Amino acid sequence: MTIKNSKNYDFVIVGAGPAGLTAGIVAARKGFKAAILEKGELAGPKPRGEGMGHYPIVDIILGKNFLPSIGTKSNGGRVWHSPGNLQTTTTYKEYDHYFFEWTKFIDRFVEIASELGVDILLKAEVTEPIEKNGFIVGVKFKDKNGDFSEIHGNAILDCSGYSGVIGSHYGVPYEKEINCPIIKCLISEANIDISETPDLQFYFIGNGDLDYAPNFPQCIPYVFPLEKKRAEVGLMLRMAQVPQMKTVKIPDHDDIMMVWENLKKDYPGFSEFFKGAKIDYEELTFIPNAKMVENFVPCSGVALIGDSAGFVNPFGSSGLYYSMEMANFWVENISKKMKELSDNNMDSIKHHEYIWNSENVEEYTKKFEELEAYKQVKSMYNLIGAFEYKIFNRLRTSEKINKKWIYISSLLKQA
Repeated sequence: MTIKNSKNYDFVIVGAGPAGLTAGIVAARKGFKAAILEKGELAGPKPRGEGMGHYPIVDIILGKNFLPSIGTKSNGGRVWHSPGNLQTTTTYKEYDHYFFEWTKFIDRFVEIASELGVDILLKAEVTEPIEKNGFIVGVKFKDKNGDFSEIHGNAILDCSGYSGVIGSHYGVPYEKEINCPIIKCLISEANIDISETPDLQFYFIGNGDLDYAPNFPQCIPYVFPLEKKRAEVGLMLRMAQVPQMKTVKIPDHDDIMMVWENLKKDYPGFSEFFKGAKIDYEELTFIPNAKMVENFVPCSGVALIGDSAGFVNPFGSSGLYYSMEMANFWVENISKKMKELSDNNMDSIKHHEYIWNSENVEEYTKKFEELEAYKQVKSMYNLIGAFEYKIFNRLRTSEKINKKWIYISSLLKQA
């Protein structure tokens, strides 16, 4: 392999989603050089709708009240439908929640990062980490011309999402333990009036509930209303309990798409949204919501951030807020060590050894586990683990789930 060129930065960030762009923005605001490598032709390349709460971190990164300016305000409600849509439970969040178009959201990140001088390298596909003396000191990547280049940094942040480019290299079991299949679909002219249906909709389907797919895993079709009769709809397969369930057969691509087509056509309640609707985008992909990774620093010199760490809300399966909080935390703390190096005029050869020695990594991790966002995610994973075991493994069928719906509702209100 011929290496065309090499550059040096303080932070090298893999992935230009909200986690990676937040990391770049925070680093640049602190006066550090940051580069973001994105394999797509633009940042956040996949079209989708989204929703998130109006947390302080959003104003800090994107500007005060930017989120309300692009979104439709929800009352924070989530409607949970029992199997067959026989019963419903509505829960509410206490914070303001907005639905918005993904492009408007991600473009704001790019605008701010660019103004701050963050280098965003598009069509730059990271292939492997560069190791030296037991530390990751950079990454190799293939650029838009197909040439291989190297880029070096004092800190490498893997923000590449469910594929976890660097995490995968160090054995993080994304495919077997972290990721769950999900269909994401954008529709327009949907059969929805957001003034009457402002809430997120989730439909429980147990294993064995579908006559045409009796061995299909437990799953949840969902609806996120957007603006002007647009919505993101989809299907989340819940795979955390599957290894313990003899009645489930792991589906392939064709199995999942077959079930999806049938759900759109005639599943009670859910299919109503599709009447007269136009499908603008549809894709089977993955979401890392089965469990968190066990080690956020799989090798000295790199930290896994956001979706690459499975750091999401596993109930709502959104990682936006948590990715931003995690990126902000790790850049803040690593930056402090970088500043100490600068203040003490330490030899550049010792940079990695100082920033990433075992004592400092332990300090980063301990502080992160004290962060409120971490405690929330940890708690939600514990809760959903117990929840899914009771609902999808022990009860399993629609008949039993509907009989216990009052009990299930009480659990949902704790989520």
